[in-house]
Amino acid sequence: MLTERHRHRRITATPLSIALGLAVAVVGSASAQDATPDTKATELSRIEVTGSNIRRSDVETASPVQVISKQDIENMGARTLLQVLDNLPAARPGQQDARSLFTGSDGASQANLRGLGAQGTLVLLNGRRLSYYGAPAGFQTQFVNIDAIPAAAIERMEVLTDGASAVYGTDAVAGVINVITKRSYQGAEINLTTDKSSRISSYGEHQGSITAGFGDLDEDRYNVYASVNLYRRDAIPLSDFYDKRPDQYYVNNPNYLPNLRLGTGSKPGEFNPGSYFAFDPVTGRRVQEAAPGCNNVLTSEAAGPRCIWETWMNNEIDAGAKSERNTAYVNAHFLIGDSTEAFAEATYTDIDLTANGGTPRAYGTTTGNPTSWFSRNTGTTVNQFLYPYLGPNNEYNNASPELKALMGGVVGLQYLLQDVGANHFGQRNTDQSYRVVAGLRGDIGDWNWETAFATAGSHSVTYQTTNVNLAGFEKAFGPYSVDPGSGRVIISDHPAYKFGEISEANAALIREAFPTFDIQSWTRLHTLDGKIEGPLFQMPAGEVRAAFGFNASRETFYTPGNPDAANGLITQQGGSWFDGKRNTYALFAETVAPLTEKLELDAALRVDKYPDFSANLAPKIGLKYQMFDQLMLRGTYSTGFRAPSLAESGNGGVFAQLGGYRDEVRCNETNAIANLLLKSQRGGDVDLGNTLLNTDCSRTVARMTQPNPDLKPEKAKITTLGFVYEPTQWLSVSADYWFIYRSNEIVAPDFTRDEDIISSTRSPITDSDRANLAALAAMCADPASGVACPGTLPGYSVGNVASVVGQYKNRGKTLIDGFDIDARSRFSLGEWGNLNIGVAATLANRNRSYLDDESGWYYGDLVGYYNNPRLRATLNADWSYKQVTTSVFVNYVGGTKWALQQIDEEDNNPQTCTAGYLPVEQSKCDGAPSWWTANLSVAWRPDEHWNVGFTIKNLFDRLPFYDPNSFLGDSSDYATIFGRGYSLTVGYKF
Repeated sequence: MLTERHRHRRITATPLSIALGLAVAVVGSASAQDATPDTKATELSRIEVTGSNIRRSDVETASPVQVISKQDIENMGARTLLQVLDNLPAARPGQQDARSLFTGSDGASQANLRGLGAQGTLVLLNGRRLSYYGAPAGFQTQFVNIDAIPAAAIERMEVLTDGASAVYGTDAVAGVINVITKRSYQGAEINLTTDKSSRISSYGEHQGSITAGFGDLDEDRYNVYASVNLYRRDAIPLSDFYDKRPDQYYVNNPNYLPNLRLGTGSKPGEFNPGSYFAFDPVTGRRVQEAAPGCNNVLTSEAAGPRCIWETWMNNEIDAGAKSERNTAYVNAHFLIGDSTEAFAEATYTDIDLTANGGTPRAYGTTTGNPTSWFSRNTGTTVNQFLYPYLGPNNEYNNASPELKALMGGVVGLQYLLQDVGANHFGQRNTDQSYRVVAGLRGDIGDWNWETAFATAGSHSVTYQTTNVNLAGFEKAFGPYSVDPGSGRVIISDHPAYKFGEISEANAALIREAFPTFDIQSWTRLHTLDGKIEGPLFQMPAGEVRAAFGFNASRETFYTPGNPDAANGLITQQGGSWFDGKRNTYALFAETVAPLTEKLELDAALRVDKYPDFSANLAPKIGLKYQMFDQLMLRGTYSTGFRAPSLAESGNGGVFAQLGGYRDEVRCNETNAIANLLLKSQRGGDVDLGNTLLNTDCSRTVARMTQPNPDLKPEKAKITTLGFVYEPTQWLSVSADYWFIYRSNEIVAPDFTRDEDIISSTRSPITDSDRANLAALAAMCADPASGVACPGTLPGYSVGNVASVVGQYKNRGKTLIDGFDIDARSRFSLGEWGNLNIGVAATLANRNRSYLDDESGWYYGDLVGYYNNPRLRATLNADWSYKQVTTSVFVNYVGGTKWALQQIDEEDNNPQTCTAGYLPVEQSKCDGAPSWWTANLSVAWRPDEHWNVGFTIKNLFDRLPFYDPNSFLGDSSDYATIFGRGYSLTVGYKF
């Protein structure tokens, strides 16, 4: 953290090129103006840099630190911290709140350096920790929500791309992101910003901030300022997005647009009587018919006519939820006597994210695999639910006599439950987080000391209205009975819910059958820290300085789970349950010693004590060598660690579902059936084939992940080696090699590995399975299909996997390394102003994972494979002319293979022209292409009061390509779906 001692002029640090030159000039100015007879000039010039507790006369340390100023953030067109990190080559895409729904940590965004995940990146605010977000990502990974940091008060960000466990403790393996606010502020200013899209009309981001402060530390002996930031992002409904995916998505999902039934189904709000179906007891074939009174009959399906409805296009889950974030920040400094300063800061953030769930739920009698889930209070018992049938005497069973006769009068029903209207279903997430810091700092002779107490916390609540409550469902449709012949569950002959009408009485029942339930979680972090820093003794080459300190913290994490979900009453939602607390303690020491006039040693040592395992010792050593005035060499070696989080090692566990589970047996068997059906010349067969293709290759199954109290900390070895070269006053170039070797990794069970599965269950072969086989047999028996079928038709040997159970464990290690390169230049254009040009790049060299002694480095090097590009780079050019600054910012991501690793490449390669087992357009068989986007910004400051800015994002209107490995089918991790965007900023300083 670059901070100067109190009462003295703040030194502004800029990236690399400006750092060395300006530090000397500004330091000289500060010393000349602020020195007093009893104050040493060397003291006045000392600053504190992220990654070190020792104040220095030079912003360049042995560790590489990148500084992003407030102006840099504006020039790149970023409006949030997440957008800033997306523009840093060393950072990798992390969770973003807009795409966070149903992740377990909905409504939050993560930082992710080097691709080691949020758990390997330490996020600080003014050099101190923040509390974790209330809900862990995937119910496992605890992380700091960067959306909760006060954007309006940010002065700069310092990114340490080196391990720092020796200074900060756990999590600082891949690096440290330190967000630094203004130290003091006088006056008042207001800023307003709005962003719109040329392609997605509903998209919009809007921000407003007010900052005001009073008091001068030198004259009044105090300064207090406050900043309020208001942010809103508009929701994007399906109606504005469904037809804007890449073309190949619709090729690979041919039923996607037809299944919306736009223009053919009954419109939203119109009554739809639904459809009945049954299964032929001899062949197993499904037979269906539209209910009487249907005006929207689909006749092309092989099973028979069906009554259809339009998809309601108000779904906001996939494309983007509405988000409102309000952040308040207060900062105060008071001088006490001649050498002591009291300081305090408080941050409060309120987040409210809301997404409409779209089409009202349908009553669709389930004939396939039942919905399966675990819940806390039912232990290892798998809960399952199937929508029941209508019995032969049900007052709403108006099926034809022929259909009733197939199953003894029992029929299935498909019916749209639209009584509660368009806005009942969906999800909402709220989070209130805070941090309060109060402390003292001062001087004792030549030594500086500081101590502070901080308390921080987060309360997150997820509200979901999407799943069945079994008790409420039975109230609406029960009591149930069981058909003695088939064992099928039958609803009441006279249910409380009245099919055939839309009414408030029905709506009340549906609200109980599909209620809004909440999942709450709390985190707390209380910290007391202290340190003292100053000179130890004099060596021939200069002064040896040292820092000593301590840290004591109390951490708690509690999420009780929803009672109904815990008891298994909420389908598909067991949720998580954790209740953990721990005290941790740390001692640290650091020294900087000039071994010679050109060689400086930086050494640090930290001891952390967590309960349940031995004290962790984390050393770090760094060397900085000024070979000559223009060239500095630097290098570091350190060890890092990450303690198991309370979610991983505490009491509780994850009782939920696992999406995307791939069962090779069922996948292959279903696809064999589908591929034969797709050869048919009968339309209904082809439709069924398209429906079946890959459906069993990615299933949602019940998942239980158990904590492990025997987990040990992750360990890491981290090395950097580089140089800073300034051949001229207008050019600075730095390059650093980095190496991270992380072992004893804490991982959730990998359910693709049999050894990670403690137990599993399968569902039986279902009515739907038998109907698929009957349809295949009928096609093969019909010469009109034109298909030459094999003598033995494909079939099913087993049902789908219903549940898996696993446990967190220490397993394996990761080796990653690469190079960071940064070049900065600045030119004076005389009367035409000034021009600054910068290039930053991260070049990945290796990314390897060692699973265990049996598999070894099984997957090989991941660099160049999907989501692991070899090169990420940015280019910026800023031209300042009089009151106008024009900026161009280019973000580049290198191309990759589609395959995830060398094993996956056996099935997904240019020869198969597939990715994720799905076809890719011919022009992209070789992999995901390299990608770049450019932003253009113009800022105008006509006087000392006004500032006006205009930014064109994605200047060349580049649209994302098809990405079959992505959930939404587009490359939106680094290629925007919004097309060209426009941003307007207006500010006024009073």
